[in-house]
Amino acid sequence: MRPLSLAISTFKGGAGKTTLCVNLAAEFAQQGHRTQLVDCDDQQTATRWYEVSKKRNMLPDDGRISHLQISSEDDFHGKLKSAPTVDIRVFDVGGYVHGRAVDVYEECDAVIIPIILEPTSATQAINVANILEEISKKRGGRRIPYAAMWNNVDMIALKSNRSLGEVIKILNYGKIPIVNSMIKKSNHYSDVVAGYGSLYTKLETIRNNPKLTPSARIRASESVLDSIDSIKMVNNEFINLLASEQPGQKKASNA
Repeated sequence: MRPLSLAISTFKGGAGKTTLCVNLAAEFAQQGHRTQLVDCDDQQTATRWYEVSKKRNMLPDDGRISHLQISSEDDFHGKLKSAPTVDIRVFDVGGYVHGRAVDVYEECDAVIIPIILEPTSATQAINVANILEEISKKRGGRRIPYAAMWNNVDMIALKSNRSLGEVIKILNYGKIPIVNSMIKKSNHYSDVVAGYGSLYTKLETIRNNPKLTPSARIRASESVLDSIDSIKMVNNEFINLLASEQPGQKKASNA
């Protein structure tokens, strides 16, 4: 059975797509799925996360999570074909329109488009959606379900941000569906991407820190658990996309 292939992708830089990809791949692995993080971004941020986290012994050694780097010069389909068998692939693709992005989209079963409070984020979401619609037509009607998701939202700044209305207006104009979940701004995600394993690694470190008082340990743990719950929401939104468009497709299950 071919692996379930998912992407969190946008052509807007700074929208946090790699951060979500890394954390989602780690979440799937934590659930017990054999997960492969496929780095197709020339910046290789996901590759660095994997390699540094492995060196620090902060990722499981049981094969639940693996990594595959595919550069712009590589044979995309050839490398996928020769890669180890997995249950789920999470694709990280560069933040601009190029042929490799199209290769990734053609492989995908569902795509989530992260958006931030900038109008260009919405216009780039429309560009991604247009490509996905064209690929769906070439497939003969088998659609690639997609939706936009608010990412890295500062809840305090949100109240006074004048871009919100314009972003929503552009998304509505482009008929881009928006999921109900919202990823709030958190330093925990960036800590993970810096090469420190997963949110679960951070949670375990906090719980095993003898220098913390019980109350401080609880507060710190709750903050990480909130971030874990947000990544689980991303998982659930993919499930919803797959269920709505491809009910017979293999799905990732939430733990």
